[in-house]
Amino acid sequence: MNKIIFLCLIIINVAYGYNYNDILLKAQASIFPKIMLLDKKIKNKLVDGKVIYTIVYDKSDLHIVQDIKEFIDENNGGYFDKYLYEINLVEFSDLSNKTQATAIYVLNSNTEIDKVANIAREKGIISFSYDIENLKKGLLFSLMLEKSTVLYLNKENLQSTKIDFVDSLLQMVRFIDKNNL
Repeated sequence: MNKIIFLCLIIINVAYGYNYNDILLKAQASIFPKIMLLDKKIKNKLVDGKVIYTIVYDKSDLHIVQDIKEFIDENNGGYFDKYLYEINLVEFSDLSNKTQATAIYVLNSNTEIDKVANIAREKGIISFSYDIENLKKGLLFSLMLEKSTVLYLNKENLQSTKIDFVDSLLQMVRFIDKNNL
C-alpha cells in the first residue's frame, strides 16, 4: 500500500511540474534585475530604448511566471533604475534567436536549458537561472539561499565580450564551473 501511495505522489509531482520555493523566487525577482544593470554595456542591449526582461518557462509554470511578473511590477514602478522595462513571458517552445531580450531569466525545464543558454550566448545577454544545476548547461547566474544569500556565476560563460560587469559585482559572487557545481 505504501508503494502505491509513493508512486501516486511521484506521478502527481511530475504531472504538476516543478516545485518552486516562493522565497527564492522573490529573492531572485528582486536581485536579478539589479545585477543586469551592473553590466557596463547594458545600453547596447536595450530594445527600443528599454530593458526587455524575458522570463522563459514551461507551459505548466504559467501561473508562477505571472506571479513573478506581478511581483517585479509592484516593486519597480515600471523602471529598472533609469530604464523603462518590459517583462516578456515566453514559453520554452516559443523562444528563438528572434525573441527580444536584454536579459533572460529561466525557470526549470528538463530539456530546453541548452537552447536558452545558446541563445543568450549568441545574443551576448545575461542569463539567470532559478536552479543552480542549470549553470552546468551554460547559463550565467543563479542565486541560492543558504546560510546567507549566495550569488553564483558560471565563470566559463563570462568570457563574452558583450558582457562586462562592474568590478564590485565580481568581488561578491562565488565563481563556479562545470567541474565544481
